[in-house]
Amino acid sequence: MLKLMVQSLKIAAILVLAAVVVVTTQRTLARYLAAANADVGQPVVFVVEPDESVDSIAARLREQGLIRSTTYFKLRMRLSNADTRIQAGRFVLYTGMSVNQIIQTLTSSEPIEVVKVRFQEGWRLEEYAEQLVQAGLISSPKEFIDAAQGEAWRTTYDFLRDLPPGASLEGYLFPDTYEFRADATPKEIIRTMLDNFGRRVSPELRARAAERGLNFHQVLTIASIVEREAAIPEERPIIASVFYNRLGQNMPLQADPTVQYMLGQPGRWWPSLTPDDLLQPGLYNTYQHPGVPPGPICNPSLASIEAALEPAETNYLYFVVKGDGSGRHVFAATYEEHLRNINEQHGG
Repeated sequence: MLKLMVQSLKIAAILVLAAVVVVTTQRTLARYLAAANADVGQPVVFVVEPDESVDSIAARLREQGLIRSTTYFKLRMRLSNADTRIQAGRFVLYTGMSVNQIIQTLTSSEPIEVVKVRFQEGWRLEEYAEQLVQAGLISSPKEFIDAAQGEAWRTTYDFLRDLPPGASLEGYLFPDTYEFRADATPKEIIRTMLDNFGRRVSPELRARAAERGLNFHQVLTIASIVEREAAIPEERPIIASVFYNRLGQNMPLQADPTVQYMLGQPGRWWPSLTPDDLLQPGLYNTYQHPGVPPGPICNPSLASIEAALEPAETNYLYFVVKGDGSGRHVFAATYEEHLRNINEQHGG
């Protein structure tokens, strides 16, 4: 009987010791993680897939920098008995949230609604704003246009260092398909697009602007003109070469899209031009002002940016669109040849 009592006491002591170890470990980990996550930081959209396991969720939380320890996360899930209550859907988490806050969000908060928006290559800032209104993310274009003034963003992104004073983010809002939270603010939307620009247009690629004797803002301006001129992808580097050749000979660019940008109005952002329009004063009138205009006229694709950084080697100074409706151009090295091309393609 005495032996049985001693064995029972030993077992009880072991259980108590194990409980103390678990509690102590839990508190130590909690203090460690709380110290590491003292400040709530940037929002992160975290997607829980239907029937996804806790192990998978924990691993992805760690990959995205939202937790430090998958073991501790899974332990807290077991202790809270919440592992069967994680919801599928999209959630907004923040870097620096505690593990308990993350669990609370994933098990108790309503998943967020996500709005998918497509921004077309060659759209100008105002067209982006109108698309966001149509998607229901903002109530008026002015909200977005005001938030896209470059001065507030210049020190945040190194690729904006050449942005002139007073310039907007025209050209830097990378055209793509995005998923935004339904409650996203204009600044959050812009930050997402600028982050995408920084990823897609690498520092190595941007550094090549110096090879053209221009800063990156000027090269991006050339890219935006190429975007509006080129209908055929393989013509982008050739069209870029025409503009660089004209700059090299101190000739005005004479690009219709820059004048369209200058004269564009709501409902008519890219108007058809008349001969009188080409005489209108303004820094974006590249018929009247030589050199590169003050800034991009649209948000160009990566292909147009690459064409502006790596143009074809040609002696072309002119081009005219073919008259067959294909969108292709005929290129010329001399004005006389250019006049013949115009006559052949458009009958004089």
